[in-house]
Amino acid sequence: MQRKRKQTPIEPLKLESWLQKRPNTVFYLLMAVYIIFSCLYFNVKPSIAGDDSSYIIRAINFIELGKFPTYQGPIYPLFLSLIITLTGMNLIVLKLTSMALMVGFIYLFYHFFKNKISYVSLFYTIAVLSVSNLFLFFSSQTFSEALFMVLQMLLFFLVFKGVQNKQDKWIPAKRELGILILTSFVCVLLFLTRTIGFGALLTMIIYYVIQKNYKRAIYITLFFSIIISLFFTVRSIGWDVPSKSSEQSSLLLNKNPYDKSEGKEDFNGFIARFKDNSNLYLSKHLMRIVGFRSSTINSVKPVISLAIYLILILGFFRFAKQNKYLLFTGIYIAIMLGITFFSLQKIWDQYRLIVPFIPLMLVVLVESFLYFGKIERFKLINKIIPFVLVLSVVLTFTRGVKTMDIPTLSKNLRGDKLAGYTPDWISYLQMSEYCHTSLSSDQFVACRKPNMARIYGKGKKFHGIYRIPSNNPDELIKYLKDRKVTHIIMGKLRKNPYMFTGQTINTIQRFMGMIVKKYPETFKLVKKFGTQEPAYLFQINYTSSESKNNNQ
Repeated sequence: MQRKRKQTPIEPLKLESWLQKRPNTVFYLLMAVYIIFSCLYFNVKPSIAGDDSSYIIRAINFIELGKFPTYQGPIYPLFLSLIITLTGMNLIVLKLTSMALMVGFIYLFYHFFKNKISYVSLFYTIAVLSVSNLFLFFSSQTFSEALFMVLQMLLFFLVFKGVQNKQDKWIPAKRELGILILTSFVCVLLFLTRTIGFGALLTMIIYYVIQKNYKRAIYITLFFSIIISLFFTVRSIGWDVPSKSSEQSSLLLNKNPYDKSEGKEDFNGFIARFKDNSNLYLSKHLMRIVGFRSSTINSVKPVISLAIYLILILGFFRFAKQNKYLLFTGIYIAIMLGITFFSLQKIWDQYRLIVPFIPLMLVVLVESFLYFGKIERFKLINKIIPFVLVLSVVLTFTRGVKTMDIPTLSKNLRGDKLAGYTPDWISYLQMSEYCHTSLSSDQFVACRKPNMARIYGKGKKFHGIYRIPSNNPDELIKYLKDRKVTHIIMGKLRKNPYMFTGQTINTIQRFMGMIVKKYPETFKLVKKFGTQEPAYLFQINYTSSESKNNNQ
């Protein structure tokens, strides 16, 4: 009698079998880890990136002024406005809603993918997310990613729910019609949360066309068009907002988002964007999230990007006919990454732009390896992949723990709102608070980071100067005067936020410099905070330029 070959303990099939016997136990253990680490990495302070503060300010403007949020999608500011209406303007409460959303995402991710993919890929993904400081960051920040990921999971639930159903009649049954309308509604919510959400509709159309279910593709498109048209109509009537708001789209079409004078991007430019962004987000950011690259290494590795694309593509064709759930997931990733990499200028280089898709990418990558492992000539993969996955989780954990800052968190919770910021930001935020305490309500201050200034300035409004609208000093003075700006903050905010190099974000300096060359007495120093990286407050003397022009 031939003796049965004994499997090694690390063989994926054995690991899969072990996980199948206790999935809920493993999940709730990982969920506990996720919640604990979310608390340990919790950040009370607003991010210096600025977008999180912007969402809060748009929510406040909606509540106080009735100004409907348009830029970067309205859904998340509207969600925050509801929280602020119920609980007041409390940063910690707002951040805790992000934690609740992220925990909700993990819960939905597990239950919606359970029994549809291998437990190895499912639990590896959850394990990485549970210890990755880069992913856990969003559990305490008011960015739109957390809400987007929950909505994303609702879309997957609706698609997975009907994946086996076939629509044979042009007029769907009541239950089928309800699911199609609800699916279209979620696609609209994704689009109105982040513009990239439009890719959800494209994914639905392509998926149903591949499935030769043309009727569903038509219904989804029709219902999406009706719902989004109703939204724009109601918005334009209720808040006097134009039906189309193309500010963000216009920026994406520019070669340089900060300087429209460089012109619009051409075809070759978009191809270059795709190549550059692929290297940035795959070989750098993705590898950081899974622990195989340090956050201090900024170089890109095109060979890693190419390898990831090959694995995703080959894996997709391998399981496309065998697993409709992975088929939809693969199409979704391809659409979302394609739009992101083609549309964004590489200057953005922010990993949060692909964070919602990271869990899905990890699932498809691991599933691809597991499918390859079923092929006789690639069976060695079955012995290697458990080691690689465990190593990834360990590296992610160890790299993340080094960034944990419990002392700063403790100081923040005890009332020190500036603990943890670098000196440049401490000076800037102290100046923002000074503007609230020392300037009158009718004195209006311009600065580079108005939303952060408003949060630390106890709600005082600031005018943001993000780019220089003209090279003419008189037009710049007119720009300030038309907006009734009385003061201006000039900070020394670092270009590289991680270290002091002497290079700063110099938009305000250049703006003021053009005016001072012609009118030297326009700005009078009122206050200074900080030494090496100070922030200055200047009062604007409009009579200086007016008297000089009159004399001429």
